[in-house]
Amino acid sequence: MENVFEKFEFTGRTRRIYEGVLERLKPNRVREETWTGFPFDGRTPFEDAFEKYRDEPYPVKAAHGIVASWLESAPVFFEDDILVGFPRPMRKVYEHFCRGVTVEGESERHNRLEPEMVPYSWYLMNENSAKRVNNPEGFEAMNTALWWTGGYQGHTVPSYKKLLTMGLPGVLEQINSYDAKTPADDKKKKDFYRALRIIIEGMIKYCLLYADEAARIAEYAAGERLEQLQTIEKTCRAIAERKPETFLEAAQLVWFYSLWDWVDCIGRFDQYMFPFYRGEEDNDVLTAIFMKFWEHGVHNMTLSGVDPETGEDATNEITYQVLRIMRTMHETHPRLTVRINKNTPQDLLRLVILMWSEGMSDPTVAGDETVIDGLVGYGVKLEDARDYTILGCQEVEIQGKSNFGCEDGSINLAKVLEYTLFNGRDRKYNVKCGLDLGNLTDYKTFDDLWAAYVKEIEYITEMFCDCCNIGVDRRIANYSKLVKSTMTEACVERGLQHDEGGTIYNYGCVETGGHAVVGDSLYALKKLCYDEKKLTLEEVYKALDANFEGYEDVRRMLLSAPKYGNNDEGADEMAARVLRHFWTEIRKYKSRRGDVFTGACSLLGGGIAYGNEMWATADGRFAGEPIGNTIGPRTGSDKEGLTAMLSSVAKMPLKLGMGGTTTNVLIPTYTMETPEMRDSIGALMKTFLEMGGQLAQITTAPLEDMKDAQIHPEAHEDLIVRIGGFSMKFIEFSKSTQDEFIMRYSCYAS
Repeated sequence: MENVFEKFEFTGRTRRIYEGVLERLKPNRVREETWTGFPFDGRTPFEDAFEKYRDEPYPVKAAHGIVASWLESAPVFFEDDILVGFPRPMRKVYEHFCRGVTVEGESERHNRLEPEMVPYSWYLMNENSAKRVNNPEGFEAMNTALWWTGGYQGHTVPSYKKLLTMGLPGVLEQINSYDAKTPADDKKKKDFYRALRIIIEGMIKYCLLYADEAARIAEYAAGERLEQLQTIEKTCRAIAERKPETFLEAAQLVWFYSLWDWVDCIGRFDQYMFPFYRGEEDNDVLTAIFMKFWEHGVHNMTLSGVDPETGEDATNEITYQVLRIMRTMHETHPRLTVRINKNTPQDLLRLVILMWSEGMSDPTVAGDETVIDGLVGYGVKLEDARDYTILGCQEVEIQGKSNFGCEDGSINLAKVLEYTLFNGRDRKYNVKCGLDLGNLTDYKTFDDLWAAYVKEIEYITEMFCDCCNIGVDRRIANYSKLVKSTMTEACVERGLQHDEGGTIYNYGCVETGGHAVVGDSLYALKKLCYDEKKLTLEEVYKALDANFEGYEDVRRMLLSAPKYGNNDEGADEMAARVLRHFWTEIRKYKSRRGDVFTGACSLLGGGIAYGNEMWATADGRFAGEPIGNTIGPRTGSDKEGLTAMLSSVAKMPLKLGMGGTTTNVLIPTYTMETPEMRDSIGALMKTFLEMGGQLAQITTAPLEDMKDAQIHPEAHEDLIVRIGGFSMKFIEFSKSTQDEFIMRYSCYAS
């Protein structure tokens, strides 16, 4: 192939496609939510289906609604299209993989049908969680400041390999085969198979819908446009009738299915598409599908990594071409992750760093050795662990074989420590949430303090996991992942839906926040109060209670204690101890899907939100300040530079955090101006991943540019930054989030 370091050049047709997308491109946050369809068209396919099939089992009604919602969406064609397919209009009722059928209309008809369409509502989930916690006084405070349970539980990656190797007719045959083997009295399985059959038959009709529309438009076309439409018709008919044989057919089928899957995450794209790829002659098609992913907000694509069977590096020509296309576009969607291993080609790593040097925050890099070893440690087969993918906002899954919850919930460990220090009370809301174990002044030794914290964690964790499972109950009742179940291995074979243990691997995923605050607070108390006795427990307790007002000297001493993120052995070990304990504790509990809970850390803006709900902490942090969004140190507490911070993170027990643990990394563009500087950064990042790092997401915007963008936003419209899971233009964030970015990276100003 041509020089991988040259930007990808769009041809006449792909240039016109690119310019067309630019004209209709929705804002970043709209694409992030994948709400990119046309406005409400007045149609009511779900309402109609639930009335028409009122006496049918729920999954059958839901499947009919899903299919009708697509078949009643008019085919959309744009000039010069290579691939076709467009999201459904934004209707009042729709289905989504994170909750199932969703009703947003408020008419008499909606009010009447909603109990039928949504068997298990968010309100019922919240009510059942409140019953489980059994604390009327404290539940709302816990739901706001301590945890978020059952809130999403959505992202998974279907088996695009299955889709491409079997095709829609092959999958339909598989469903029929397993249905035929199922006893007639196993009504639940029979209903499930009926629902899957309806969906696949609907997808086939959808392909033909576009084929027919292409044929109709072609009657009025001539020349190049006629040839384009004839090719579209031929392609759509082919994938309706058989498995794909060409790169164009494979790309069209992937895009159609991705649409039905809410343009979620698409896994190891370069691996399952490569068998169809013929090189340069397919580059227009490759560009076209990438334009679709960009326009409609595909959440995550994974590139490179190792071969599942051999363990050898699997980088191929598509890997490079996708990165070159993304480099040319300089955009935030789709999110890209490049897997790095000991045999990663130097040119690939250099291309990644080159993209960063030009101001991009993609791609994220993932460490194969850490992730694969960690997955195997949880019982995943080696060949499956090697086939992992990154999805959502930097979580980990086995593509086409797993449902890790993504995410089942998030928890704020710093709030648990607050309960420990204030006798089980939430200091901000002044309500009882934890156990009666005493105040800080009651713990005469550090071992006493640690033991009390452990008891609080044990008490909270059991409730937390139970509430996460109540969220799974909601997804099971609502059959939220019917579309995903068609293309996920074992769901058809077992006759079980995605959230009911149908997939091969069914771990839980717990986003973990506040570990740095807890580690730094405990280490400061141990060092200053228990070991060196420079402060008394009463002094610290009064200072915390007053949010340090009148206790500035105490705060300065707490701030001066060593902090996680500076390669200090004592501080780093305390942070690791906090994580190791919690991630071991959650393994005592199983997700309703069947396997144990695992740790994760990618909180998006959750570190800011949880920080707003926190009182002052013993690391010197004021009430309301952020607690950190990723597995790295608390915002602004790392003072010794990037190498020290990465060394600290690599010491964490990340092989227990196999839901995905990402690190925010600032590498300003001015540190990558020459090839030698870029090679140095590449070596540093590869060493971090080989030492035990798992995921690193990059912000390359210089601190000075962020500050200036707050004053002159019009001068920084292309300034891209990375929050705990996705990239966005800096000026599109709220002022409070912009301030957190500036605070996060001010320590690198020198």
